[in-house]
Amino acid sequence: MSELYELLEELICTPSVTGFEDLARRLVARELQKLGLKVDTDLLGNVIGVHEGGEPKVMVAAHVDQIGIMVTHVDERGYIYFSARSHDPRVLYGEPVVFHTEKGPVYGVIGAKPIHLTKAEERDKVVKVEDMAIDVGASSREEVYSLGIREGSVATTLLFLRRLHGDRVLGVGLDDKAGVAAMIHAAKIAKDLGVKPTAFYVATTQEEVGARGAMVSAFNLKPDLAVVVEVCHASAYNVDEKLARGVKLGSGPAIGVGPNFHTKFTRLLMKVAEDHDIPYQLEAIQGPSGTDAWAIQVARGGVATALISIPLRYMHSPGEVISLGDLEHASKLIALLLEMLGEENWRDLLTPKL
Repeated sequence: MSELYELLEELICTPSVTGFEDLARRLVARELQKLGLKVDTDLLGNVIGVHEGGEPKVMVAAHVDQIGIMVTHVDERGYIYFSARSHDPRVLYGEPVVFHTEKGPVYGVIGAKPIHLTKAEERDKVVKVEDMAIDVGASSREEVYSLGIREGSVATTLLFLRRLHGDRVLGVGLDDKAGVAAMIHAAKIAKDLGVKPTAFYVATTQEEVGARGAMVSAFNLKPDLAVVVEVCHASAYNVDEKLARGVKLGSGPAIGVGPNFHTKFTRLLMKVAEDHDIPYQLEAIQGPSGTDAWAIQVARGGVATALISIPLRYMHSPGEVISLGDLEHASKLIALLLEMLGEENWRDLLTPKL
Protein backbone atom coordinates (compact mmCIF):
# COMPACT_ATOMS: atom_id res chain seq x y z
CA MET A 1 0.00 0.00 0.00
CA SER A 2 3.04 2.30 -0.09
CA GLU A 3 2.02 3.80 -3.44
CA LEU A 4 -1.46 4.54 -2.13
CA TYR A 5 -0.03 6.04 1.07
CA GLU A 6 2.28 8.31 -0.93
CA LEU A 7 -0.62 9.53 -3.07
CA LEU A 8 -2.73 10.19 0.01
CA GLU A 9 0.12 12.01 1.76
CA GLU A 10 0.65 14.34 -1.20
CA LEU A 11 -3.07 15.09 -1.34
CA ILE A 12 -3.22 15.75 2.41
CA CYS A 13 -0.21 18.09 2.36
CA THR A 14 -1.67 20.12 -0.53
CA PRO A 15 -4.10 22.74 0.87
CA SER A 16 -7.61 22.97 -0.59
CA VAL A 17 -9.80 25.13 1.63
CA THR A 18 -13.29 25.39 0.15
CA GLY A 19 -13.26 27.92 -2.68
CA PHE A 20 -9.44 27.89 -2.79
CA GLU A 21 -8.75 24.44 -4.25
CA ASP A 22 -6.27 25.52 -6.96
CA LEU A 23 -3.16 23.65 -5.74
CA ALA A 24 -5.03 20.41 -5.10
CA ARG A 25 -6.82 20.73 -8.44
CA ARG A 26 -3.47 20.76 -10.26
CA LEU A 27 -2.29 17.74 -8.30
CA VAL A 28 -5.41 15.71 -9.13
CA ALA A 29 -5.21 16.73 -12.78
CA ARG A 30 -1.59 15.56 -12.91
CA GLU A 31 -2.45 12.16 -11.40
CA LEU A 32 -5.38 11.61 -13.78
CA GLN A 33 -3.26 12.63 -16.78
CA LYS A 34 -0.68 10.01 -15.77
CA LEU A 35 -3.40 7.43 -16.39
CA GLY A 36 -3.88 8.65 -19.94
CA LEU A 37 -7.23 10.27 -19.22
CA LYS A 38 -8.44 13.40 -20.95
CA VAL A 39 -8.54 15.99 -18.16
CA ASP A 40 -10.58 19.17 -18.06
CA THR A 41 -12.02 21.59 -15.54
CA ASP A 42 -15.12 23.77 -15.36
CA LEU A 43 -16.18 27.16 -14.03
CA LEU A 44 -16.32 25.99 -10.41
CA GLY A 45 -12.93 24.30 -10.64
CA ASN A 46 -14.09 20.69 -10.66
CA VAL A 47 -11.39 18.43 -12.14
CA ILE A 48 -12.78 15.90 -14.61
CA GLY A 49 -10.79 12.96 -15.93
CA VAL A 50 -12.55 11.21 -18.81
CA HIS A 51 -12.16 7.57 -19.81
CA GLU A 52 -13.88 7.46 -23.17
CA GLY A 53 -15.85 4.28 -23.69
CA GLY A 54 -19.36 3.17 -24.46
CA GLU A 55 -22.54 3.17 -22.41
CA PRO A 56 -23.35 3.80 -19.66
CA LYS A 57 -21.81 7.11 -18.66
CA VAL A 58 -20.71 6.75 -15.05
CA MET A 59 -19.64 9.63 -12.82
CA VAL A 60 -17.29 8.81 -9.92
CA ALA A 61 -17.07 11.81 -7.59
CA ALA A 62 -15.10 12.72 -4.47
CA HIS A 63 -14.77 16.23 -3.08
CA VAL A 64 -11.31 17.76 -2.98
CA ASP A 65 -12.11 20.71 -0.71
CA GLN A 66 -11.42 20.69 3.02
CA ILE A 67 -12.63 22.75 5.95
CA GLY A 68 -10.59 25.82 6.85
CA ILE A 69 -10.64 29.23 8.44
CA MET A 70 -10.86 32.69 6.84
CA VAL A 71 -9.47 36.00 8.05
CA THR A 72 -12.20 38.53 8.88
CA HIS A 73 -10.16 41.24 10.60
CA VAL A 74 -6.59 42.17 11.51
CA ASP A 75 -6.22 44.55 14.45
CA GLU A 76 -3.59 47.24 14.93
CA ARG A 77 -1.55 44.94 17.22
CA GLY A 78 -1.22 42.28 14.53
CA TYR A 79 -3.75 39.80 15.92
CA ILE A 80 -5.82 38.02 13.29
CA TYR A 81 -9.53 37.31 13.80
CA PHE A 82 -11.32 34.72 11.71
CA SER A 83 -14.41 32.71 10.88
CA ALA A 84 -14.38 28.91 10.92
CA ARG A 85 -17.02 27.00 8.99
CA SER A 86 -17.72 23.43 10.16
CA HIS A 87 -14.93 23.55 12.75
CA ASP A 88 -15.51 22.48 16.34
CA PRO A 89 -14.35 25.41 18.54
CA ARG A 90 -13.48 22.94 21.32
CA VAL A 91 -10.57 21.59 19.29
CA LEU A 92 -9.52 24.83 17.55
CA TYR A 93 -8.50 26.76 20.66
CA GLY A 94 -4.72 26.68 21.03
CA GLU A 95 -4.10 24.94 17.68
CA PRO A 96 -1.13 25.80 15.44
CA VAL A 97 -2.29 26.91 11.99
CA VAL A 98 -0.76 27.65 8.60
CA PHE A 99 -1.86 30.37 6.18
CA HIS A 100 -1.65 29.45 2.52
CA THR A 101 -0.58 32.67 0.82
CA GLU A 102 0.79 33.53 -2.62
CA LYS A 103 4.12 34.17 -0.88
CA GLY A 104 4.11 30.71 0.68
CA PRO A 105 3.09 29.21 4.02
CA VAL A 106 2.92 31.43 7.10
CA TYR A 107 2.63 29.71 10.48
CA GLY A 108 0.77 30.93 13.52
CA VAL A 109 -1.19 29.79 16.54
CA ILE A 110 -4.70 30.36 17.82
CA GLY A 111 -3.64 31.90 21.11
CA ALA A 112 -4.92 30.17 24.24
CA LYS A 113 -4.94 31.90 27.61
CA PRO A 114 -2.63 29.96 29.95
CA ILE A 115 -4.43 27.83 32.53
CA HIS A 116 -2.57 29.75 35.25
CA LEU A 117 -4.33 32.97 34.23
CA THR A 118 -7.77 31.46 33.65
CA LYS A 119 -10.47 31.94 36.27
CA ALA A 120 -12.07 28.78 37.65
CA GLU A 121 -15.47 29.62 36.14
CA GLU A 122 -13.89 29.98 32.66
CA ARG A 123 -12.21 26.59 32.55
CA ASP A 124 -15.31 24.54 31.73
CA LYS A 125 -16.58 26.93 29.04
CA VAL A 126 -15.95 26.54 25.31
CA VAL A 127 -14.24 29.63 23.88
CA LYS A 128 -16.26 31.06 20.99
CA VAL A 129 -14.53 31.40 17.61
CA GLU A 130 -15.29 35.14 17.60
CA ASP A 131 -13.28 35.42 20.82
CA MET A 132 -10.22 33.69 19.34
CA ALA A 133 -7.33 35.30 17.47
CA ILE A 134 -4.27 34.05 15.61
CA ASP A 135 -0.76 35.17 16.48
CA VAL A 136 1.80 34.98 13.65
CA GLY A 137 4.42 36.92 15.58
CA ALA A 138 3.57 40.26 13.98
CA SER A 139 3.31 43.49 16.00
CA SER A 140 1.10 45.48 13.66
CA ARG A 141 -1.51 45.23 10.95
CA GLU A 142 1.08 46.35 8.41
CA GLU A 143 3.42 43.51 9.36
CA VAL A 144 0.61 40.98 8.89
CA TYR A 145 -0.22 42.45 5.48
CA SER A 146 3.47 42.29 4.48
CA LEU A 147 3.33 38.51 5.00
CA GLY A 148 0.63 38.20 2.35
CA ILE A 149 -2.21 37.81 4.85
CA ARG A 150 -5.27 40.03 4.46
CA GLU A 151 -8.99 39.83 5.06
CA GLY A 152 -10.19 36.83 3.05
CA SER A 153 -6.94 34.89 3.40
CA VAL A 154 -7.41 31.23 4.39
CA ALA A 155 -5.62 28.87 6.75
CA THR A 156 -5.83 25.31 8.00
CA THR A 157 -4.52 23.45 10.98
CA LEU A 158 -1.11 21.91 10.22
CA LEU A 159 -1.29 19.51 7.25
CA PHE A 160 0.26 16.08 7.80
CA LEU A 161 -0.21 12.34 7.39
CA ARG A 162 1.37 9.79 9.74
CA ARG A 163 1.21 6.03 10.05
CA LEU A 164 -0.35 4.55 13.17
CA HIS A 165 -0.38 0.89 14.20
CA GLY A 166 -1.20 -1.61 11.45
CA ASP A 167 -2.87 -0.07 8.42
CA ARG A 168 -4.29 2.95 10.29
CA VAL A 169 -3.22 6.47 9.36
CA LEU A 170 -3.67 9.83 11.06
CA GLY A 171 -4.07 13.05 9.12
CA VAL A 172 -5.79 16.36 8.49
CA GLY A 173 -8.39 16.66 5.74
CA LEU A 174 -8.95 12.94 5.22
CA ASP A 175 -12.49 14.22 4.68
CA ASP A 176 -12.38 13.88 1.74
CA LYS A 177 -8.83 13.50 0.48
CA ALA A 178 -9.25 9.81 1.35
CA GLY A 179 -12.14 9.69 -1.12
CA VAL A 180 -10.09 11.47 -3.79
CA ALA A 181 -7.22 9.02 -3.32
CA ALA A 182 -9.67 6.10 -3.59
CA MET A 183 -11.13 7.56 -6.79
CA ILE A 184 -7.71 8.02 -8.44
CA HIS A 185 -6.64 4.54 -7.38
CA ALA A 186 -9.92 3.13 -8.74
CA ALA A 187 -9.22 4.81 -12.07
CA LYS A 188 -5.83 3.08 -12.19
CA ILE A 189 -7.35 -0.34 -11.42
CA ALA A 190 -10.14 0.24 -13.95
CA LYS A 191 -7.58 1.06 -16.62
CA ASP A 192 -5.75 -2.19 -15.92
CA LEU A 193 -9.07 -4.08 -16.14
CA GLY A 194 -9.87 -2.47 -19.48
CA VAL A 195 -13.31 -1.23 -18.43
CA LYS A 196 -15.73 -0.48 -21.25
CA PRO A 197 -18.18 2.18 -19.97
CA THR A 198 -17.47 5.89 -20.22
CA ALA A 199 -16.20 7.04 -16.83
CA PHE A 200 -15.96 10.58 -15.49
CA TYR A 201 -13.62 10.81 -12.49
CA VAL A 202 -14.55 14.10 -10.84
CA ALA A 203 -12.77 15.83 -7.95
CA THR A 204 -15.56 18.16 -6.91
CA THR A 205 -15.18 21.55 -5.24
CA GLN A 206 -17.16 23.37 -2.54
CA GLU A 207 -18.82 20.30 -1.04
CA GLU A 208 -18.39 21.75 2.44
CA VAL A 209 -20.64 24.71 1.59
CA GLY A 210 -23.45 22.80 -0.08
CA ALA A 211 -22.16 20.39 -2.76
CA ARG A 212 -21.94 23.19 -5.32
CA GLY A 213 -19.26 21.56 -7.45
CA ALA A 214 -21.25 18.35 -7.64
CA MET A 215 -24.37 20.24 -8.75
CA VAL A 216 -22.53 21.92 -11.62
CA SER A 217 -20.48 18.92 -12.79
CA ALA A 218 -23.44 16.51 -12.73
CA PHE A 219 -25.55 19.01 -14.68
CA ASN A 220 -22.86 19.43 -17.33
CA LEU A 221 -21.79 15.78 -17.66
CA LYS A 222 -25.29 14.25 -17.78
CA PRO A 223 -24.21 10.86 -16.35
CA ASP A 224 -26.49 7.83 -16.39
CA LEU A 225 -25.17 6.61 -13.04
CA ALA A 226 -22.96 8.06 -10.32
CA VAL A 227 -20.87 6.73 -7.44
CA VAL A 228 -19.91 9.19 -4.72
CA VAL A 229 -16.83 8.36 -2.65
CA GLU A 230 -16.94 9.94 0.80
CA VAL A 231 -16.07 9.34 4.43
CA CYS A 232 -18.49 8.49 7.21
CA HIS A 233 -18.38 8.35 11.00
CA ALA A 234 -16.80 5.24 12.48
CA SER A 235 -17.21 4.10 16.06
CA ALA A 236 -14.47 5.17 18.47
CA TYR A 237 -13.80 5.29 22.21
CA ASN A 238 -16.14 8.30 22.47
CA VAL A 239 -18.58 7.36 19.67
CA ASP A 240 -20.51 4.16 20.30
CA GLU A 241 -21.56 1.85 17.46
CA LYS A 242 -25.19 2.96 17.62
CA LEU A 243 -24.21 6.60 17.06
CA ALA A 244 -21.95 5.57 14.17
CA ARG A 245 -24.78 3.50 12.59
CA GLY A 246 -22.78 0.34 13.28
CA VAL A 247 -19.87 1.38 11.06
CA LYS A 248 -16.42 0.25 12.22
CA LEU A 249 -12.91 1.09 11.13
CA GLY A 250 -11.20 -1.72 9.21
CA SER A 251 -14.38 -3.61 8.31
CA GLY A 252 -14.57 -2.40 4.74
CA PRO A 253 -16.19 0.60 3.05
CA ALA A 254 -19.76 1.51 3.98
CA ILE A 255 -22.43 1.41 1.28
CA GLY A 256 -25.21 3.95 1.78
CA VAL A 257 -28.80 2.72 1.96
CA GLY A 258 -31.76 5.08 1.89
CA PRO A 259 -33.84 7.41 -0.32
CA ASN A 260 -30.78 9.40 -1.41
CA PHE A 261 -29.50 6.30 -3.21
CA HIS A 262 -30.85 4.30 -6.14
CA THR A 263 -32.04 0.98 -4.72
CA LYS A 264 -31.23 -1.34 -7.63
CA PHE A 265 -27.88 0.30 -8.28
CA THR A 266 -27.00 -0.02 -4.60
CA ARG A 267 -27.92 -3.72 -4.66
CA LEU A 268 -25.66 -4.20 -7.67
CA LEU A 269 -22.84 -2.58 -5.71
CA MET A 270 -23.38 -5.07 -2.89
CA LYS A 271 -23.41 -7.95 -5.39
CA VAL A 272 -20.07 -6.84 -6.84
CA ALA A 273 -18.57 -6.73 -3.34
CA GLU A 274 -19.91 -10.18 -2.49
CA ASP A 275 -18.84 -11.74 -5.80
CA HIS A 276 -15.26 -10.52 -5.26
CA ASP A 277 -15.03 -11.09 -1.49
CA ILE A 278 -14.68 -7.38 -0.76
CA PRO A 279 -15.75 -6.64 2.82
CA TYR A 280 -18.40 -3.95 3.17
CA GLN A 281 -20.78 -2.45 5.71
CA LEU A 282 -24.18 -0.83 5.35
CA GLU A 283 -24.83 2.75 6.42
CA ALA A 284 -28.56 3.43 6.82
CA ILE A 285 -29.40 7.07 6.00
CA GLN A 286 -33.09 7.86 6.00
CA GLY A 287 -32.87 11.44 4.69
CA PRO A 288 -30.41 13.50 2.64
CA SER A 289 -26.91 12.12 3.12
CA GLY A 290 -25.15 15.48 3.46
CA THR A 291 -22.75 14.41 0.68
CA ASP A 292 -22.36 15.14 -3.02
CA ALA A 293 -24.83 12.28 -3.57
CA TRP A 294 -27.83 14.43 -2.66
CA ALA A 295 -26.91 17.02 -5.32
CA ILE A 296 -26.04 14.52 -8.06
CA GLN A 297 -29.16 12.40 -7.51
CA VAL A 298 -31.47 15.26 -8.56
CA ALA A 299 -29.35 16.81 -11.32
CA ARG A 300 -31.33 17.46 -14.51
CA GLY A 301 -33.83 14.58 -14.81
CA GLY A 302 -32.19 12.57 -12.02
CA VAL A 303 -29.15 10.30 -11.77
CA ALA A 304 -29.04 6.76 -10.38
CA THR A 305 -26.64 7.41 -7.52
CA ALA A 306 -24.82 5.24 -4.99
CA LEU A 307 -22.59 6.14 -2.04
CA ILE A 308 -19.40 4.40 -0.90
CA SER A 309 -17.90 5.80 2.30
CA ILE A 310 -14.55 5.21 3.98
CA PRO A 311 -15.04 4.88 7.76
CA LEU A 312 -13.32 7.72 9.61
CA ARG A 313 -12.79 8.65 13.25
CA TYR A 314 -12.74 12.20 14.65
CA MET A 315 -14.22 13.97 11.61
CA HIS A 316 -13.47 17.70 11.18
CA SER A 317 -10.79 17.62 13.85
CA PRO A 318 -7.02 18.29 13.55
CA GLY A 319 -6.43 14.52 13.60
CA GLU A 320 -8.69 12.17 11.60
CA VAL A 321 -8.06 8.41 11.39
CA ILE A 322 -8.83 5.87 8.65
CA SER A 323 -7.79 2.36 7.63
CA LEU A 324 -5.79 2.11 4.40
CA GLY A 325 -7.38 -1.31 3.93
CA ASP A 326 -10.83 0.30 3.80
CA LEU A 327 -9.54 2.78 1.24
CA GLU A 328 -8.03 0.01 -0.88
CA HIS A 329 -11.25 -2.02 -0.77
CA ALA A 330 -13.30 1.04 -1.77
CA SER A 331 -11.05 1.55 -4.81
CA LYS A 332 -11.37 -2.08 -5.92
CA LEU A 333 -15.13 -2.01 -5.46
CA ILE A 334 -15.50 1.04 -7.70
CA ALA A 335 -13.28 -0.41 -10.44
CA LEU A 336 -15.02 -3.79 -10.39
CA LEU A 337 -18.41 -2.08 -10.50
CA LEU A 338 -17.34 -0.23 -13.64
CA GLU A 339 -16.20 -3.54 -15.14
CA MET A 340 -19.56 -5.17 -14.39
CA LEU A 341 -21.51 -2.25 -15.86
CA GLY A 342 -19.88 -3.05 -19.18
CA GLU A 343 -21.61 -6.44 -19.09
CA GLU A 344 -24.79 -5.70 -17.12
CA ASN A 345 -27.97 -4.54 -18.84
CA TRP A 346 -27.66 -1.25 -17.00
CA ARG A 347 -30.81 0.26 -18.51
CA ASP A 348 -32.88 -2.12 -16.38
CA LEU A 349 -31.42 -0.37 -13.33
CA LEU A 350 -32.73 3.04 -14.17
CA THR A 351 -36.53 2.95 -14.29
CA PRO A 352 -38.66 1.26 -11.61
CA LYS A 353 -41.09 -1.25 -13.11
CA LEU A 354 -44.82 -0.76 -12.60
